[in-house]
Amino acid sequence: MKPVTIVSNAVSARGAAPRAPSRRSPADLEKHALALAANLARHLELEPLLAEFSRGAGDYVPHDGLTFRHELAGSERTLVCGAPARHSCAYQLTVEDQPLGTLTLSRRRRFDETELALIEQLLGVIVYPLRNALLYCQAQHDAATDRLTGLANRSVFVDALGREISRAQRYGCGLSLLMVDLDNLKPINDRYGHGAGDGTLQAVAQALRAGVRDSDQVFRYAGDEFAVLLVGGTAPAAREVAERLRARVAAVSLPSLPAAPTVSVGLASLRPGDDARTLFERADSALYAAKNAGRNCVCSAD
Repeated sequence: MKPVTIVSNAVSARGAAPRAPSRRSPADLEKHALALAANLARHLELEPLLAEFSRGAGDYVPHDGLTFRHELAGSERTLVCGAPARHSCAYQLTVEDQPLGTLTLSRRRRFDETELALIEQLLGVIVYPLRNALLYCQAQHDAATDRLTGLANRSVFVDALGREISRAQRYGCGLSLLMVDLDNLKPINDRYGHGAGDGTLQAVAQALRAGVRDSDQVFRYAGDEFAVLLVGGTAPAAREVAERLRARVAAVSLPSLPAAPTVSVGLASLRPGDDARTLFERADSALYAAKNAGRNCVCSAD
């Protein structure tokens, strides 16, 4: 087995405080580390794993906050336990040549040299459980993500639709569903190749995601269809968003195509008594109306 590598890349406050004598024996530390390792092995989710490590490490090195930064699908993700404070020590964690991320402990007073040595010993306990949790997190992400477009997939949409309907009904806020169909994908594939079709789907996905708020959600529903959940707002506002998205796609320029792609959009806004089935069916019917109306247009079920 290749060794675990723990690289300290930052210690705040211009160095550590003066060395303080340890009040616990090496045997105590070993026993504590074994118990902590057993507790960490029970967790596959990152948040409870880090919280468990923070509690266990805090028995030897008191701290106010723990922060872990890592990459997921090309984006940096930060998880925080407790409250970050002025003084910190940060470590880049690597196991078997695999970088895991950066773990930082912080508190209001400086860490002394003995505490820094204890932290490095305890970090050896978390690296393998942390690697397993990161692999699990990646697997969850892959299972929920459409590989071609990077959007959440149909199964995530089904869960999100029911959840957002319940939330909107509970708090009395608006919710609208757009079903979006890329026009003429089959002719694009037949005439210009599947690479051109894939590139068109990716460009449409990017245009849809860039054209809505962070609180809204975009999904690849199936094949040439996308779904967009607009959280909050009114039906007229949702119609404006739908028209804006249609125009945004129509402005896309792709070197593989002689003309910009277009989309047909069906819109339905939540009504009293709606459930996931009725809201989806109305949006889907509106989509077919848009396609029958000549494509590259928006039709509303309301």
